[in-house]
Amino acid sequence: MELVYKWLEEQHVREFWDNSQAHRDDIKVFAEGRKVSSSYFNGIFDYWLGFVDGVPHALFLTSCYKSGEHLPELHRQYIAKDESTYGIDYCIGNISYFGTGHGSPTLLAFTDFFYKINDNVSSFLIDPDESNPRAIHVYEKAGFKRVGLFVMEEGVFKGQASVLMVKSDL
Repeated sequence: MELVYKWLEEQHVREFWDNSQAHRDDIKVFAEGRKVSSSYFNGIFDYWLGFVDGVPHALFLTSCYKSGEHLPELHRQYIAKDESTYGIDYCIGNISYFGTGHGSPTLLAFTDFFYKINDNVSSFLIDPDESNPRAIHVYEKAGFKRVGLFVMEEGVFKGQASVLMVKSDL
């Protein structure tokens, strides 16, 4: 957990990721097996680390979208009725790997892995900040398609414009 907390402090991560104590607490609750409830988005996130040659370098969080959830209208258009759409947040946390060409291959490997371990996945949504062209480019290279712009309605980034991107391999 300390490594993830360190990554959350990095300037390139802090700019686009929630670095709040509530988020850190949720990571801890998850790492300890979610034996207690979390108030951070009702504990919906699973956290994953990405490795290159045994070295941790990336952080993912995933959540399954439910059709009845409070979501921006744009998201609702891309949520599968059978609850097989997953949201992803992704960052290269280890500064040594930032800007080295690992971004797209890591995200592609993760989505391939996630499809293999979960039979109930039809698509992924990712929603980078509109002011983060580097992330948008990385996501496009990993197979995500831009489908529209929306404004975050809640959370730390409330009011900020984001790009909704979709990946479906089915």
